[in-house]
Amino acid sequence: MKPPLQEREGFGTSAIDLFASGMGAFILIALVFMVLFAATPRPEQPGTPEVPAAPCPTPEPCPEVPACPACPPPVACPEVPAPACPECPTPEPTVCPQAPPCPSAEPVVCPEQPACPVCAVCPELPEPAPAPPPAPALSCPQPAPQTSLLPETDIVFVLDTTGSMHREIESLKRELHILVQVLERMMPSVGIGVVTFNDRLQRPPARHHPLRGLTNDEDAIRDINRFLRSISVTDARGPNDDIAEAVLIALRVAVGTSFREHVRHRIVIVVTDAYAYDDEVAATLRLAEAFARVEGQRVSTVHVRDSSDAETYLQALAEAGGGEFVPDRGSILANVLLGIL
Repeated sequence: MKPPLQEREGFGTSAIDLFASGMGAFILIALVFMVLFAATPRPEQPGTPEVPAAPCPTPEPCPEVPACPACPPPVACPEVPAPACPECPTPEPTVCPQAPPCPSAEPVVCPEQPACPVCAVCPELPEPAPAPPPAPALSCPQPAPQTSLLPETDIVFVLDTTGSMHREIESLKRELHILVQVLERMMPSVGIGVVTFNDRLQRPPARHHPLRGLTNDEDAIRDINRFLRSISVTDARGPNDDIAEAVLIALRVAVGTSFREHVRHRIVIVVTDAYAYDDEVAATLRLAEAFARVEGQRVSTVHVRDSSDAETYLQALAEAGGGEFVPDRGSILANVLLGIL
């Protein structure tokens, strides 16, 4: 059995006590010096007073400065020139012109209007002597304008187209263009219409081509020629055993023609070798007389062949109508011209 270890002590108990006593003395001395040092007042340094430090305030944003508005420049008034005196002579006194109005904007000050100058008084001038009349200009004499024998005329032919009128109808067809040329030389303008008639028992008893102005109108001349060429003495259907014909029916159509409004010279020419029915004679005379009451209008008659009964009636009809009675001269052209003139 091992023997118990023996403790080896480096320092004894007396050494530890000595060390502890030294440490305590050191701590006591240190405490005394600390108290003394704290109680001793410190000398103040000149020129550096102690100011307690304050916390810095938070800077606030500066307000925005508004921009200065642009002011308009002052308006300068125009200079008003002094009015000049008018040149002599003048019938009226000089009136100074008004200065233009100045704007009212401040602070512009308008200049004063210059005073009207005093103008010299102009001497009165003598009246100028009248100028001599100009010498008449030499001019060659102009030829006299060609005058027409007749005024503008509208003519309505009332043609008997029964069998006994065959020769006259064919002659009128051939000579119509010559008749138109002659009439155009006699008057400034001519219009022609045609009314044909048969017996009142035949159908048709009458036909009508409206009045047309033929002067310088080739189409109108062709139309009336076409109408005349269409006439035939055999067109009518029905009995025709007596001499009397449908003069009243044809005359009513003729006087009711649409004449040209500006033409006041109007002629109705009845070309026949017969007379009206006994019960219609008086009516035809009254109709012709009423037509002739208008100034410039008349009814003329052309008697074809020799028939005493027809001649007496046609003379009475022309007298009632204020026109001409033309006995047969053997030419339808000559007969018609005599009735117009």
